[in-house]
Amino acid sequence: MCGNDWSQACGAESEEAILAVNVALCLPRLLRFCLMVKQGAALDGFVFEVRGACYCSDLGSFALTVRRVLMGISAGDPSGTDCFNAGIDRRGWYFQFAREPFFVTTFAPCYGSSHPRYQYNQHSESCFILLQPEESFLRHDLPPDKPRSATNWEQPVDVRDRIRANFRRHGREYRIPETTSYPPADFIVAPMDALHDSPVQFWERIRAVVLLQQHRAW
Repeated sequence: MCGNDWSQACGAESEEAILAVNVALCLPRLLRFCLMVKQGAALDGFVFEVRGACYCSDLGSFALTVRRVLMGISAGDPSGTDCFNAGIDRRGWYFQFAREPFFVTTFAPCYGSSHPRYQYNQHSESCFILLQPEESFLRHDLPPDKPRSATNWEQPVDVRDRIRANFRRHGREYRIPETTSYPPADFIVAPMDALHDSPVQFWERIRAVVLLQQHRAW
């Protein structure tokens, strides 16, 4: 597992500018991570930590933060792909950097103890964006995805079943589609009710801003 360093004294003044500078500073390390994965290194993830309660105190601010981080990483992609601006809401989309495909999961302190993205009261003023290379799943021999109805809840037969059943057993069940063909972006930022709420479309700036305003109005 690799990750970024967070620099608060980076010469920037606004919260958005500080975040942008830290994203830019992490790109060389992320590129090195991708090159190592391509060379066969057994690396399972790159964690980007964002420090500051202002970035993750509620779902709205967290959604904007994830948008800015992924957009910044995508814009700095040395391959020029800039995947964030290429059909992110479609089923075939996936996040990538330096032509390395990633599965993206995010965690924030705004999620409560019954939420699958709960941080267990650790780092209460930080949120985390986990980039897991697809190669890692292949190396660990993760079985193919399957719909919710195909899950063996009572007698798990593979690692997917065990993961799903374990989350349910601990009261942190999450939404699993009844199809294996769905937009991956829908699951990057989890809604407050991970089992029943609609996906958080964090990639759309207008909707993310509206979400932020709604949560602050509450």
